[in-house]
Amino acid sequence: MHGPDSIADITRQTDDAVSRNIAAGVALSEVLRTTLGPKGRDKMLVGDGTVVLTNDGASIVDRIDVESPAANVVAGVARSQGGEVGDGSTSAIVLAGALLKEAESLLEEGFHPTTVVTGYRTASRRARDTLADVASVADPEDRSVLRDVAAATITGRWDEERSTFLADLSARAYLAVRGDDGPRLGNVTVHGVPGAATTDSELLDGLVVDTDRSSTSLSDVPEPAPRRVTDARVAIVDDQLTVREPDATSGYTFEDAEDLRRAQEFETDEYRRYERALTTRGVDVLFCQKSVDERLRARLAREGILVFERTRQDEVRKLERATGASAVMRLEDLSAESVGRADAVVRTELAGTEFVTVREASSSQVSLLLRGGTDHVVDETERIVVDAVSLLATFEDRPRLVPGGGATEIALARDLRSYAPTVAGREQFAVEAFADALERIPFTLAQNAGMDPIDALLELRRRHDGGDGGVGVAADDGTIDDVTARGVSEPLRLKDRVVANATDAAGFLLRIDEIIQTNKSPSSHGSEEGHDHDHSHAGGGLRSDPHGYPWAIGH
Repeated sequence: MHGPDSIADITRQTDDAVSRNIAAGVALSEVLRTTLGPKGRDKMLVGDGTVVLTNDGASIVDRIDVESPAANVVAGVARSQGGEVGDGSTSAIVLAGALLKEAESLLEEGFHPTTVVTGYRTASRRARDTLADVASVADPEDRSVLRDVAAATITGRWDEERSTFLADLSARAYLAVRGDDGPRLGNVTVHGVPGAATTDSELLDGLVVDTDRSSTSLSDVPEPAPRRVTDARVAIVDDQLTVREPDATSGYTFEDAEDLRRAQEFETDEYRRYERALTTRGVDVLFCQKSVDERLRARLAREGILVFERTRQDEVRKLERATGASAVMRLEDLSAESVGRADAVVRTELAGTEFVTVREASSSQVSLLLRGGTDHVVDETERIVVDAVSLLATFEDRPRLVPGGGATEIALARDLRSYAPTVAGREQFAVEAFADALERIPFTLAQNAGMDPIDALLELRRRHDGGDGGVGVAADDGTIDDVTARGVSEPLRLKDRVVANATDAAGFLLRIDEIIQTNKSPSSHGSEEGHDHDHSHAGGGLRSDPHGYPWAIGH
């Protein structure tokens, strides 16, 4: 009998597995820790020919290969955090890593993983309840408030001038699509165009169509199409505008010249019918979801009608919102009520790309045209603005703010240390460890701002003990100051999800006794020796999404 030895072996294997999980999670959090805060350092990611310069945690974990299954769990925190609230991915992963690091010390002292997990969950519930006491009510319709909220996710990714500009641009975009039933983020379309300064970016009422990335195209006719049509009446048709031509199984049979003349008259009458259907409704611009016959395009051009063909279905819906037009299945169904209007339909060229801009002041559809010096700058600007607008929608769900700059984490840690002695059993040590992990956030903020992190942490504790609950790390000038007075605030729900997601990830890894890797390829089912090969997930991990058109926040 080898019972005791077997139990000891199992215990040792379990401890080793937990240690490996902790190490993997901590390693990933260390990758992102240097990017936390306004002065966090950028990272350049290079792979598959794509270069990305960013300090956005979600962008980083979305583009790197994560081999370890345990690290993949922590990386999932970024996806969950970004998907729920649009920001806080780096903070969530850094906190998860800090929780795992604190757990490692407790396990070395003989604490069971279950005890640590139970204590962490107790601390998490307490911290999330305490957030309500720290938070202040804010007006979700106040543009200055929205600008400050957006700045919380933008600051640190750009310099002060561009951060302020993009925060205001994001707030304006959000307010433009905010209705009585809440924000309609699907009504915001984002386009990035290199070749200009970031501050040249615009918020446009209506829709911008990038004809290079879209199937929408301007019909090619001999007559020069106008570059701009003002006070335009717009029609949208979901049909192919052509006279049916004979196919392989049927055709015209002409017995004399009169038959040919009648066939030509029939085609001409069909074109005239199409033409009258548009001109009698005063249509200036036609968007057709299918193709338009060449002869009809020429006739419409002579009438001064700008024709776009092969417009995508998703763009049709946006055009309806932008112009108030209603798409009709057949041109014969076109009515005065189904024709919309636009202040202007403009064809422009930016950086070698043709754009069609449908401008309408009363439009419920808006477009963000983001500029930047290079493609890399434009891509990062797109990520920043999409995150900011998504964060504003999260803020409206619970319009309450908590201090930024690590001030909230200090307040939560202070409360947990007072609360820990009331927790029965050894779980109180895990509650205190949770408080220490929370302070990793302001510690890192101070470190990335060039401050002495230990001195900064001690000063923060002293100020909070004295009742200055709004004091945090003012990373822009490397001081400890009242961050709320500087407008450095974060939505309550963002901070709530950071604590919840980090706790879930840490608890999940601490409960895993062993990771069993499988390989379903035929080669893995061979001889006994075949089972001794490396089970690493080659090529696995996190992959970036393709950069497609359009960037609609609602997608």
